[in-house]
Amino acid sequence: MGKEARLKKVVIVADWDADGVVSAAEIYYSQKYREAFPHRGKALVEMEPSGPRGFQEKAGSLGCGDIVVILDIPYTEEVKAGLKTYLESCGEKIESMLYFDHHDSTLKRSRELEAEFGILLFYGVMPTSLIVRNTLEAAGIRLTPRLNNFVKGVAVLEGGGKAIGGFVSKSIVNLTASISKTLNRRRDPDVWRRYVEWLANPLPFEPTKLPGSGETIVEASLEESREADEEVRRVATDLAMSSVKVGIVSFVDARGKWRRPGASALASFIHKIVKTPVALLFERDDGVRVLVLRSSAGEAKMLAKELEELGLVEDLGGHENVATARLREDTTIERLTKGLRRASVSIVVKRNRG
Repeated sequence: MGKEARLKKVVIVADWDADGVVSAAEIYYSQKYREAFPHRGKALVEMEPSGPRGFQEKAGSLGCGDIVVILDIPYTEEVKAGLKTYLESCGEKIESMLYFDHHDSTLKRSRELEAEFGILLFYGVMPTSLIVRNTLEAAGIRLTPRLNNFVKGVAVLEGGGKAIGGFVSKSIVNLTASISKTLNRRRDPDVWRRYVEWLANPLPFEPTKLPGSGETIVEASLEESREADEEVRRVATDLAMSSVKVGIVSFVDARGKWRRPGASALASFIHKIVKTPVALLFERDDGVRVLVLRSSAGEAKMLAKELEELGLVEDLGGHENVATARLREDTTIERLTKGLRRASVSIVVKRNRG
C-alpha cells in the first residue's frame, strides 16, 4: 500500500461580529460537511477570530494552511502587515488565499491585495455572509435552513432593518443580534469557534453548550444580550444629554467614558434617543481615536466617505447605517466638527439634487 496522502489544511480567519461568525460558519459547513469549498475533498480546518486590530499578532500565531480564507475584515495597514508576516512563514505552503469582504477600504486597495499577495478577492456591497452564500450557491452548494436564516438575519441587521437577504422572522434577527453582542463582550476565541460549529451543524437545533458553562448557546446569547443592553442603555442616556448638534449630526465625545467593545451598539442606542444621525467619538485603550457613525437612512456611510475625502479619517469600515473610521493623528476635535458640518451640507445638497 502506498503512503496515505496528507490532508489539506484550510485556515479560516473572520471578524468577531455576527457577519464574521456566520460567514465563517458557511465556509466551515461547506468544507467539513460538504467537502466542496474551498477544497474539494476532506480537509483539516483551523478557525480563528480577528478584527483588523490585532490581525498582525494573530497572523503570527496561525498555523500554515494550504488554503486561507479571510472573511469580513476590512483591509488596513495592520492587516497588510499581518499578511506579510504570514506569507514570510508560510508562503511556500500556501496554494491559494481567498478574501471575502464588503468594506470600502478593501475595495479601494483590491489591486494591492491581488498584486502583492496573490489574493482572490470576493467583494460586494452586501454583508460578507451574503457574498459567501451567493458564491457557494453559484458553485452548487446550498446552505442548511438554519445557516440561511442567520445569513438573512445578518442582512437585516446590516441593512438597517431591510430584509435584503430575503424574509426572516424577527426572532432570528433578535438572536443574531444577541450572538453578535455576546461575542463582542466575551472576545473569547473558544466561544467564537463554538458558535461557528453550532451555526454550521446540519442537524436540527440542539442544546449546544458553551465551554465552561452549563448554558446553551441560545440561553447564553439572550441573557448576555439583555445584560449588555441594560449597561449600554444607561451610558447612552447620559451621553445623549451631552451631544452637540453639528449639521445633521449629533456629535458625542465619549473619550474617557467608553473604551470597551460595543461602541456601535452604544451609538445605536444614542441614535434611538436623539432621532438624528450620530457621530460617536471614543478612544481605544491603545490611544487610537475611533469615530462610529450611526443613522437610519444611509447617512453614516456618506458621512464617513465625506470625512475621508476631507483627510480627517481613514480605515473606513461598516456599511450604510453603521460606519466606523479611525481619526488621523493630526485631526483635532475642532477640525472634526467643522468636517461634520461640511459633510452634512454636502449630503443635504446631493439629496436635494435628487
